[in-house]
Amino acid sequence: ERISYEENDFILADSNFFDVFTIPLLKGTSSGALSAPQSIVVTESTALRYFGDEDPIGKSINSDFGEFKVTGVCADVPENSHFDFDFIGSLSTVPFFQQNQNFVGFTAHIYLELAQGADITATEAKIPDLVETYAAPQIEQNLNTTFEDYIKAGNGYNYSLQNIKDIHLEPQNYEFSFKAGGDRNDVFVFISIAILILVIACINFMNLAIARSTERGKEVGIRKTLGGEKRQLVFQFLTESVILSLFSLIVSVALVYLTLPYFNSLVQKNLVLNLDSSMVLPLLLLFSILVGVLAGSYPAFVLSSFKPVVVLKGVMKKGSSGSWLRNALVVLQFTISIILILSTLVINDQMEYIRNKDLGFDREQIFVVQRSGVLGENYESFVNEVKKIPGVRNASGSNAILAGQYFGIQFQPAGGSEVITTNGIVVNDNFIETMALELIEGRPFSEDYHDSLAVIINEETAKLLGGDGVLGSRLETQLGNPPASVQLEIVGIVKNFHYMSLRDEISPFVLLSNEVNVQNNPNFTSIKIQGNTEEIIAGIEGLWRERVPEEPFKFTFLDSELDQLYQNEVNTGKRISIFSILAIIIACIGLFGLSAYTAGLRTKEIGVRKVMGASTGRVVFLLSMDFTKLVLISFVLAIPIGWYSLDQWLNNFVYHTNIEILNIVWAGVLTLGIAWVTVSFQSFKAAIVNPVKSLRSE
Repeated sequence: ERISYEENDFILADSNFFDVFTIPLLKGTSSGALSAPQSIVVTESTALRYFGDEDPIGKSINSDFGEFKVTGVCADVPENSHFDFDFIGSLSTVPFFQQNQNFVGFTAHIYLELAQGADITATEAKIPDLVETYAAPQIEQNLNTTFEDYIKAGNGYNYSLQNIKDIHLEPQNYEFSFKAGGDRNDVFVFISIAILILVIACINFMNLAIARSTERGKEVGIRKTLGGEKRQLVFQFLTESVILSLFSLIVSVALVYLTLPYFNSLVQKNLVLNLDSSMVLPLLLLFSILVGVLAGSYPAFVLSSFKPVVVLKGVMKKGSSGSWLRNALVVLQFTISIILILSTLVINDQMEYIRNKDLGFDREQIFVVQRSGVLGENYESFVNEVKKIPGVRNASGSNAILAGQYFGIQFQPAGGSEVITTNGIVVNDNFIETMALELIEGRPFSEDYHDSLAVIINEETAKLLGGDGVLGSRLETQLGNPPASVQLEIVGIVKNFHYMSLRDEISPFVLLSNEVNVQNNPNFTSIKIQGNTEEIIAGIEGLWRERVPEEPFKFTFLDSELDQLYQNEVNTGKRISIFSILAIIIACIGLFGLSAYTAGLRTKEIGVRKVMGASTGRVVFLLSMDFTKLVLISFVLAIPIGWYSLDQWLNNFVYHTNIEILNIVWAGVLTLGIAWVTVSFQSFKAAIVNPVKSLRSE
């Protein structure tokens, strides 16, 4: 029985791939594994999946590229690699890559292994000469212009080198990446947030340690009276702080091990805590000791400086020494918390804005059949039968969906010398109707016309061509394999639509008819549906099984693919939400302890007020007001900092929402409400104590 698999991690590579990269080749030889056409190397896990315990060398695998012979087995690619693959086919398998004179294509990634000590800048400086030597003649031939005029018009092939280690955190410099990268700024932001949360925890420790100075004061007084020196006391308090920090390290490591799988699932990462590394454990221990020393240093010096005569008399009990510092630390805590809460609200607003933004096409209930090209000669009948299914409103094919990467194409207005560069997509008839693109001039592609030399442009392309009156004009370009010069007639103009993410401004875009190359079926078939989704999908799958039963049926929804464009921002929002919750919880724990201490200091005051007729509610209000003032000060400080930071983040999107005043109000109200609940609990406990008990002398 023939079994088919849907494989996405398939790449093509030169014969020297294993000489350049350090991925171990477990079976086969690096010199011959990818040298011949139809050769393929599989990873260790893939070999096990396909061949079990049998030796895969010399065995065959059938694919869309024909039959491959297994010539090697390599180790699985590490998760932190910038590319991922299960199969590596020989590049010589595909005739397109054997065109010796194709110097202007963007179809492959080029990796350079530089000699030890080589000057990267000097190497990079030689690239423009290579472009002029090899690409310029082809550009001049294809576009019938001089390379000098081509450059003067603002065009160019500008290449730069990027260290492979930098690709993950600087993906913006790396077009058509294998895997979605991260962002160095995000790393800095989250490290900063983690440090801020740690600062909040340290503030709590200092606040509560100083708040307990009354209890520890007598201990200090007695120890000093018995001959204890200040440095001994400082060492004792610092040691206590460091031991507490080390114990916290043990607890935190255990919590990380327990929660990391859930965190990875939440943010779609594969983070690991590797304590086996020779550096990780020593660094954690060093960091824990440093935190213990920093958090304990101020309380240690404050407590050790108490004078025995003063503290043994109990004068410190009602003193306010250090209260200004405690208040300042509380303000800092809640400033951080308010900023994080505001960040969560604004990021959620931006994600909601993206979900509801009119993209210029219909993204709801668009069902996309992937790999529809394997239908071969059955494609047209498949689409026609799909349209007959109840609930299917329209269907059309394309070489890409409106949520991905497109090809670049250059044109010259017929009779002109100016070169314009646009992105493009190849579509079938009915695509504009299926996607509900707005046609503002001309006509769509249709079976009533021969559209092999037709092109539809967006408004931005029309502006480049001079604005009004471009309908019916011609654009010259290179199409086919091998490329040949053709003139395309502009038959329609569509309203601008967001074919890239909202981070990017809408740029020139063209739609070509699939009639430019009728030999290839579209990779994707977009189907507008309305009704019982499960029944419609079952009907479509049934038609697929009738025509290509050996091929897996793979599908997606357009809105899901669009969501993937913003997955990084979604994950950022989730992480900041988690950090916000942690920050506010830690801040409230400190506030809880501090309010209990404050209520204890004011026990007799509360008793006097109650004897004088104050209600429990009035007492709770009075005790809470001091902390309310601190939260309000935090709010005033947090708003400009949060506003500026979030405005900078929103500017990463060309199209974005604004920071709503309501979000700022909500951040303040939410923080104030949580603080009130925290403080009021202790205040209420103190307020309901019998005044007789409160006023009783100790």
